[in-house]
Amino acid sequence: MKFFNNLPKTTFTTTIGDFVISDFFTYLDVTKKQLDTNSISVDDKTTLIEAAYQTYTDTNNFWTFLSANETINPFDLLSPNSFLFSKNNADKINLTLLPSPGAVTGGSAFPIGSIIVPATGNTGACYTYGYTGNFNINGQFALIENTSYYDGNMIIGTQYGGTGPFITVAGTAENVTVLQKNQDGSFTWAGSYYTGNKKLYSDKVISQVLEYDAKVIDKEIVSSNPTLDTYLPTSTPLLGITSPTLYTALQTVKNGSKKIQAYVPSQLGVLQSSFVTAKYS
Repeated sequence: MKFFNNLPKTTFTTTIGDFVISDFFTYLDVTKKQLDTNSISVDDKTTLIEAAYQTYTDTNNFWTFLSANETINPFDLLSPNSFLFSKNNADKINLTLLPSPGAVTGGSAFPIGSIIVPATGNTGACYTYGYTGNFNINGQFALIENTSYYDGNMIIGTQYGGTGPFITVAGTAENVTVLQKNQDGSFTWAGSYYTGNKKLYSDKVISQVLEYDAKVIDKEIVSSNPTLDTYLPTSTPLLGITSPTLYTALQTVKNGSKKIQAYVPSQLGVLQSSFVTAKYS
């Protein structure tokens, strides 16, 4: 990779010839250098390679962003782009699972990777229909991609099979069966439930900010069981504010900082001189 072109080289001798490679024992020490940085605006719609060209007109300098922001994983550095977030999560739905269509408590939450399928009657041969499970093994399904055991809300991904989704945001409570994923990778029939609190993932409430209490509660506004925060005493309202400010998943992405640090271009020479090669004897 061109990434290694900026590292000191060493010669590796083999029976079939000599190879000049980057020194495996080279590391970057910038703690002893006072390097100037500026903030640049970038999110995951732009790759670090593109950002390197825009900032330094050299795509090989993408690694300098990792150094300037003191991070190793490049995929953790950039904040999500709101447009891509909406597009990539358009099929995902937030929901709770309740014991009956009108229930507001008594819900259940299941591990990530569990399967939700439409509930169906026990008809036909047992090898076609789950004769103890009320589901069609050849039918539609969706995977649970995220679970909050605190408020009971779950996120399902794309729904597969059939001519259309079996769970819709605008529809009434659907009767579904859950196949719970176990720690050993197997699945267990976990009962039938009714869907509730259905909304697009982008519209899911991620946090509630109560200014009068000076606190943030990271949960959905609708829970499938009472949560601890509902039992905590409240403070005197501040300036007449009694309702929390709600932040959805999409709003949280939009509000996230798009700023990262970048070394001033004139400092790159100093940066490259900061490579240290350990000496072993």
